[in-house]
Amino acid sequence: MPMPTILPTGQLHPDLFNGPFVKRISSTPAATGEPGVKVTGDAMAERWKAEEKRVNEYWREHRDEAIDLTPQLRGKGTPSTDYYNGKTVVENKGMGFIIETIDPTIYTAEDANKAAASGGATHGFFYRKTDFLFSAAQEYTALGENEVFRYRNINDVNFVRDTLDFFTNGNYSQTDVNRMQDQMTSIVRELAQQIKDGGTPDLSKVKTTLTVGDAEVSISQLLEMQKTGQELSESFSGMTSGSLTAHNTEAFAKMGIAKALGNYYGSDKGAIGQMFSQSMDRLYEKGLDQVERAHAWAQSVTYGAKTAGNRDAVKTELGLAKLFSQMDTGSKSGLVQSFSSTLTQARALVQQYCSQYNMPTTHVGLAGATVGIEKFFQSWMAKL
Repeated sequence: MPMPTILPTGQLHPDLFNGPFVKRISSTPAATGEPGVKVTGDAMAERWKAEEKRVNEYWREHRDEAIDLTPQLRGKGTPSTDYYNGKTVVENKGMGFIIETIDPTIYTAEDANKAAASGGATHGFFYRKTDFLFSAAQEYTALGENEVFRYRNINDVNFVRDTLDFFTNGNYSQTDVNRMQDQMTSIVRELAQQIKDGGTPDLSKVKTTLTVGDAEVSISQLLEMQKTGQELSESFSGMTSGSLTAHNTEAFAKMGIAKALGNYYGSDKGAIGQMFSQSMDRLYEKGLDQVERAHAWAQSVTYGAKTAGNRDAVKTELGLAKLFSQMDTGSKSGLVQSFSSTLTQARALVQQYCSQYNMPTTHVGLAGATVGIEKFFQSWMAKL
């Protein structure tokens, strides 16, 4: 179902409240209590069934009336990139509101940087390619140095700047850029020599290192960190919150686990590993901030997001992320043991929420979420 367009500022576009594209709906409180108000026993079950029935009926009746406002808003002169950076939508799910933080589909480093600029938990560094190194080496072998390095490939500059920005949090200078570009040139020369010697260009055999802040890193290790960082960062965005479901329970647990894994991965890699861990911490915080800002915005525009059930769900979800993010990452055995105890705490946190609202844990899919969380952790431990 198309969702309303949200401005990059996090505000709902005025046209969502005015004009011919809006259908206004009124409703009356349920006899047994407002959504989110704590009720117990049969009253809770009856209210749940009635509300679910009402919403399902309304959806069947009006599902074809949902309108994507993007074309109308773009027609008023707003750049299309504004909608690309939208971050929050509110979707009625029957028993309250799910507040969803969304990132646009990312295909390129430019996409990622646009998302990051508007608060997305990603970075262009994850999507920079190094194919230009191999093509430059081929050209160097055939044409010589003057032809290859007279005009630098723009990919070279972008790769350098995004690398430095990711690891240093933007604290780098043009001198740092120039130095790394010179080092990239040396890498091309080494690859070209590999070709001249009759071999296939192999970055793992390159001896030239790149200077990032106060750290030195090989190009092959840098690309390994790039791949790991991208995969971990996927757990920091695309979150939904405000309705404690198996999906949300698993997603917020994965969010915290990914943060801890970033710390563990960088712990034995010296200065560059420490910088990597700090960078992943920043992305994790941006992911949390998206959820919190989206919830605060929703509370300002709709009653549903202010209910006790919604607030407690968001609190529980963020609590799950925090629990797993604080796991012991000092050693592999310590991390495995910490995960086991943290999972027990996380299940207790969800059970507490269910008890508070007189719901069985089967209603929120706790068993299935637990299996998904365990599989996620185990798959990462096998890779790291």
